[in-house]
Amino acid sequence: MRIKLIGALAALALACPSAAFSEPLTLETVLGLETFGRIEIDPSGSIAVFEERRARGDLPRYDLQPEGAVRYANLYRLDLETPSEVRPLMPMDDNAGYTMGPFSPDGSRLVVFRLQDLTFRLGVTDLRTGTVTWTDISPESGAWGRAVQWISEDEFLVIGMPDGELPPRLAIQNFTQTHLPDLWAQAARGEAAFVTAGQGAAEDVREIRTLWRVNAETGVAVVLTTGEFLDFEASPDGAHVALLKDGPLAPPPGLDVSTEFRRARSLRLVDTQTGFSVDPPEAKDISTSLLGWSPDSSRLLVMDIGATQARLLSVTSSGQVRDRTPAGVTPDTTPDVFGSPTAHAAWLGEGAVVRGTQNGRLGWWAEVDTETAIADRLSEGGRVVAQGRAAALIEDRGRILRLRSDLSVEDLGPSGRRTRSLGVFGHRRGTDPMGETQADVIGEDLLLCRVFADSQTSPAPCIDASPGASVSWDRRISVGIGMEGRAANRLEVRREQGSEIVRHLNPELDAVYVPEARLITGPDGARGWLYLPESAASHPPPVIVIPYPGKTFPTAPRAMSPEAVHMTLNGGLLVAAGYAVIFPDMPPNAEPSAGLADRILAVVDAAAADGSIDADRIGLWGHSFGGWSVVMSATQSPRFDAVVAFNGPYNMQLALADMSPTQRVQGHNTSNAIAGARWLETGQAGMVRSYWSDPERYRRGSPFENAERITAPVLLIHGEMDFLGVHAEQMYAALVRLQHPAALTYLFGEDHSIHNPGNARIYYEQLTAWFDRYLKPGTPRSEPASDAATPPSEPG
Repeated sequence: MRIKLIGALAALALACPSAAFSEPLTLETVLGLETFGRIEIDPSGSIAVFEERRARGDLPRYDLQPEGAVRYANLYRLDLETPSEVRPLMPMDDNAGYTMGPFSPDGSRLVVFRLQDLTFRLGVTDLRTGTVTWTDISPESGAWGRAVQWISEDEFLVIGMPDGELPPRLAIQNFTQTHLPDLWAQAARGEAAFVTAGQGAAEDVREIRTLWRVNAETGVAVVLTTGEFLDFEASPDGAHVALLKDGPLAPPPGLDVSTEFRRARSLRLVDTQTGFSVDPPEAKDISTSLLGWSPDSSRLLVMDIGATQARLLSVTSSGQVRDRTPAGVTPDTTPDVFGSPTAHAAWLGEGAVVRGTQNGRLGWWAEVDTETAIADRLSEGGRVVAQGRAAALIEDRGRILRLRSDLSVEDLGPSGRRTRSLGVFGHRRGTDPMGETQADVIGEDLLLCRVFADSQTSPAPCIDASPGASVSWDRRISVGIGMEGRAANRLEVRREQGSEIVRHLNPELDAVYVPEARLITGPDGARGWLYLPESAASHPPPVIVIPYPGKTFPTAPRAMSPEAVHMTLNGGLLVAAGYAVIFPDMPPNAEPSAGLADRILAVVDAAAADGSIDADRIGLWGHSFGGWSVVMSATQSPRFDAVVAFNGPYNMQLALADMSPTQRVQGHNTSNAIAGARWLETGQAGMVRSYWSDPERYRRGSPFENAERITAPVLLIHGEMDFLGVHAEQMYAALVRLQHPAALTYLFGEDHSIHNPGNARIYYEQLTAWFDRYLKPGTPRSEPASDAATPPSEPG
């Protein structure tokens, strides 16, 4: 058997200390790690502000997850003239978290957010004086697109909760804990305590939000409009704003057609000074992915997806609608990972370009001289990243291309896209430039260069900056962190005079052993990444495989870096416990369950060919659809010796009715049923058609239906707030009835992932004990959580 082992990620290897001084990674170390969030330089280039997210073991509360882990941060500033002088941006309470919003256009003010107890509030910091003014506004989280946008030097718009309560993304986990006691109390008093959904029930209720115009100097907030808003985009001149209104659920189609989950979303246009609004009747079912104002602020580009065929529409501020779809073209509205139909389009001068199909050919189409033409040099993929007056920038196959109105294309260079997550950005950012007029490319000598959508007469400015850095192009300064290894813990300022590390987090990681990632390749395309424990043993170590169907790893999995602070599937903790760990490539196939175990075992056998691992001691560990994959694999082969699955679906029929406690209390049964059908039929599960159209395909893909074939002991772990509880219970019951070794643990207060440090300790203690029992019989138990947490960093 051919095998190829390739050392990878040189940065990780260089960061790895010598074996004589290295320490194993522990869960307590992971719980004590702080991370950088957003890092931004103000528009004037004078100061930089950055978020320092608190350690997962040091959060004020754990019932506001997963958003709380991002929102519990502290804010610091540094003057770029004296960057080493890092200091708090403003007074901050220990029991609160602070995150940053957008700078004002002149850089004199910054919108900030405070999460404290069960309140989320918006404030404005004056960067000249250091004072902050807090409002009573509870802003939206920006999950769909925007929550705040400046429309002038002194005014900004914000959408938020009219009653001041937490926005849904923050409240979702706490909701059940808050509302269930009231229902129980009503029942205890003999009063009616119920929730009804479906025929005869009240109409589906959606969250109401208010749009305010706020004066940053006085703090006065004026209500412009109220409605079921999700997202908004202000015109470049700030005179008008387009709001995306949530709408009723689209009913599922017939059984012979795969379903999609979506709501009919409509449009409202509002004058930002008078509050006068109009709801164009033709824009009553539009995609959430596109709210594209023309550079002259006269028209808005949206995609109508409600008709038999999608249409690209332009809408004036007064509500006049015009069909902009090139003749003969069907716009592409392929659903994204969230199930939302997506649109890709941009203004090109007076015209527009759209990704779509004509005569079976997918590409970028526009009207040129009254004829429909295709941009030949653009691939079928790509996304719009910047919008100019006469051209747009498209990121395509890793390069930035300038597309002009005649559909000519200019290659500007490799993309310098910010791959590091800077904060909570909405779904729309993946398809809509959201007001951006420029992008970054990698120039000569690996410099970062700025390019604009509209043509430049002078060479693009370039500076020495790492990918993902915040840049002041006028002052030739960048502030950022590295992408890999220990560099992700260091905040670096680069200037023409040189570079300087101004903040260093998590110094304890400098002594932690980081296993080298080895690329494994074998016959028939078998491929994956192998990590080996540090200590030598008389026998090759047992191996834990962490598969995820549909996922491949062009580079080594970032989750294996301690800096990723991965709580749910931290393979590094298993390496520290003496196990080899493999992340196999699992590209999608026509039927996800087909040959699943063989695909995993092919990578294991390739890794074992040189004696690196013991292929007779194999464990499987998976989460969510990865949890399904490990239990499904156990039904297909007796070679697996132990399985741990967290929050997986195990009976595809039941997936139609998955429901979390929060959804049950809110009465979201109907939307949940349609969402379940979408996941099954056109989503990740790959069932392709409804259960009643092909029940055998569902049975083949359900571990529950094949439970009698399982020989490996199975530990099922379920987050009590998650939506897959019935799956875990039914799978456990099947294994008990079949007299197979099994265990089931509930983690209360957890949703689909791990957040609570106490639950994390139990989780890793139990899964390590499970693997030790069945893969290392007769040896002492591993202890992955033995060290004390480190205190948080201080400024400086």
